[in-house]
Amino acid sequence: MKFAQSDVTIEPMKTVEKTISSPLRICDCGLSNYRKSLRLQHEMQGKRRIGEIPNTILIVEHAPVITLGARQSANKLQAGREELAKWNIDVVEIRRGGGTTAHNPGQLVFYPILNLRELNLGINEYIRELEEIGIKLLEQLGVNSQRRKGFPGLWVGDKKIASIGVRVSKFVTYHGMAINIQNDLGIFDFIIPCGLDNVEITSVLKETGKQHEMNRVKERLKELLIKNFSDKRDFPPTVQRNTKVRLPSWLRRPLPSGETFKHTEQVLSSLGLETICNSANCPNRGQCWARGTATVLILGSICTRNCKFCSVTVGKPAPPDPTEPERLAEMAKKLGLKYLVITSVNRDDLPDGGAGHFRDCIKTVRQDCPDVNFEILTPDFRNCQEKALRILRDALPFVFAHNVEMVPSLYPIARAGGNYQRSLDLLKMAKETCSNIQTKSSIMLGLGETDDEVEQVLKDLRNVGCDRITIGQYLKPSKESLDVVEYIPPAGFDLWGQKAIELGFSWVISSPFARSSYFAERQDSV
Repeated sequence: MKFAQSDVTIEPMKTVEKTISSPLRICDCGLSNYRKSLRLQHEMQGKRRIGEIPNTILIVEHAPVITLGARQSANKLQAGREELAKWNIDVVEIRRGGGTTAHNPGQLVFYPILNLRELNLGINEYIRELEEIGIKLLEQLGVNSQRRKGFPGLWVGDKKIASIGVRVSKFVTYHGMAINIQNDLGIFDFIIPCGLDNVEITSVLKETGKQHEMNRVKERLKELLIKNFSDKRDFPPTVQRNTKVRLPSWLRRPLPSGETFKHTEQVLSSLGLETICNSANCPNRGQCWARGTATVLILGSICTRNCKFCSVTVGKPAPPDPTEPERLAEMAKKLGLKYLVITSVNRDDLPDGGAGHFRDCIKTVRQDCPDVNFEILTPDFRNCQEKALRILRDALPFVFAHNVEMVPSLYPIARAGGNYQRSLDLLKMAKETCSNIQTKSSIMLGLGETDDEVEQVLKDLRNVGCDRITIGQYLKPSKESLDVVEYIPPAGFDLWGQKAIELGFSWVISSPFARSSYFAERQDSV
């Protein structure tokens, strides 16, 4: 194994500073002994807490070392310390989050010493920022990586390529992230990484077969760090991150109950069907299920995108389940449905974006329940819009819905992989391809948009022939999601509803609890 060689040397500390409007110092520490780097982190973290130094990020490669985190149950070694010493591998116990991990030359490690309060970041948001930096860096190096819910770090399919372990004291961070570029992966044979059994570790070199100049990789990392952790991040000035806003009285609802609610829940559970009601933590679940209605989520519950307004799990989805259409038909019969709303996660992995599965579900339900009317809420069918719409023509008639979700200035923050014009194009194409259908969209308020931006979105939707609109309050569905900037009072939604009617929408629901499928079965708007 390469890391056993005796000619590994420790380079002297090298500091390179980047001058930007918001003070951020980036230090390239070269190949650094882990214990030395740990002492430096502790020293700098203390100075940052009292304001003696600006936000600082250390970039290093380490001589071979195994570190044990604060979570003892996740610290699992496959060899004794005496054997590790024979391979010149140091073992260090530290207080960061997570379990056992390993570092060696060719692995890129960075340690941010940042004041989260000054950056308006919560801990979960900070970890997602680290993951986003890693995703973008790996993408530049030819590797497509993903998050995995509940497991901080980055994955390439089922293989782990980057680890995160952080600690925060009095709002200041230390420890950080390690990304495998071209390091010898043999060191991971001595541990169970992060306490996860049977996890394969990979690297950029292993995935692509390409070597990279580490100094160039570091320069790319520095550019991403500056973009993400300076005051020049691309957030509209109206958006205040991590702002704590109390939930107003008009957005409080009793817990769901009642026999119809329980029956709906039992039917969905017995048939193994997913609903967007659960996956997106919809606040209307109790009210809708009590009416015997639900919005069914087909094509699995794992999305290929990572929108920060949404709580749906991100990762690598399974292939479409061929039994799902039959189970959907059985649900429609048991619940006696007259109106069925079908939606899905983004399936960028499928050549038709999942359109064929939508069609199969509608046709199968229609065979057993010919009186059911359908509404589908589709993803944007990135790269296959024309193909998807040709497939869906066989499933008419239905309401065709696709959500623009928010004003376009918020897309870089909240809608990963989305494109405002692409969404408008899909609605326009749907209207032109199937002229006898109603098209529908939805927008959320409370993310920092302006009134002029909202009005322009409504006009844009009418310009592409959109017939129906729902306007609702954004509610934070999970701890990792974007914070609410503003709660719009009911009177504000009344005004937007009136504006939508004036612009020519034939069906409008505008209220704090409005969602795309809220009262979708009603022929007239409320």
